[in-house]
Amino acid sequence: MAQRPRRRTAPSAAQTRLKELEARLAQLESQLKALRTETAGSVGAARVKLRRIEHRAAVHITRAQRALKQSLDSISRTLTTSRESVGDKASRLTRAVRAGVRAGSLAYRRSRG
Repeated sequence: MAQRPRRRTAPSAAQTRLKELEARLAQLESQLKALRTETAGSVGAARVKLRRIEHRAAVHITRAQRALKQSLDSISRTLTTSRESVGDKASRLTRAVRAGVRAGSLAYRRSRG
């Protein structure tokens, strides 16, 4: 029997936002690298101006990194909570099924005996 390909679940809003943050951070880092290269070759007022721009870019990168870390921490906490919740529910369900099986077999034995 041929298996059907599994459908991928749609990315959540958090996953989409996280990918956007990662892409933006990579873009900012590459721009900062280019800016540092340009600053190294300049002199005088141009160098001062480029240094200011470089500093602002570094601040933006720091903010993006902080936002990314906060997002990852939030996702980790959510996953941990979710995993614990699922584990609790699964153990309750398992106990309930076992109790039901025992009760059913006991009832069957009583009706037969």
